[in-house]
Amino acid sequence: MIAQTASATRKHPTTHNELIESLYREYYYTLLHFLSAMTSDKQLIEDIIQDVFITLIKNTDVVVDPRYVKSYLQKSVRNRMIDWYRKAKPAFFGDDDRVGQLPDESCPFEKELELTDEIRQTLDKLPDHYRFVILARDYYGYSYQEIAKLTGSSSSSMKTKIFRARKQFIHYYQSRETGLRNNA
Repeated sequence: MIAQTASATRKHPTTHNELIESLYREYYYTLLHFLSAMTSDKQLIEDIIQDVFITLIKNTDVVVDPRYVKSYLQKSVRNRMIDWYRKAKPAFFGDDDRVGQLPDESCPFEKELELTDEIRQTLDKLPDHYRFVILARDYYGYSYQEIAKLTGSSSSSMKTKIFRARKQFIHYYQSRETGLRNNA
């Protein structure tokens, strides 16, 4: 059984399912925010979170130290997202395990960098491959070489791709601001 977290013990869940339900209530928005940095597909995010909690309900023998419940859940949804990308986007990532390296423990799960609505909306307009490299470089802090290795590109072509992604991001962001000023 998953060990009880501090806030879960206040509610005194008595069964495994009640404990999972209290964890769901406590960490749902954290997981939603975490996955939103990786994709703008709200349905996919919901499906992944639900799938992780269903797995927890079915596996009553999973034991997690209460200090690491948040990290465990974030790593679980991250792995599900990677699995989805491997199945849905094999041409972009290739068939190897490079994608499993992003994001990992080198980027602390507790990092609470808020993406404003404007930035999130601008990121959502970008093609997936541009959004991926911008988030990897600017949100998760990966080096050009690490991202190049993950995607199977050369370091110099990755610098070019990130430059183009940023250029397109700036264009979309400035277009959005111009549109807001013209409507005001």
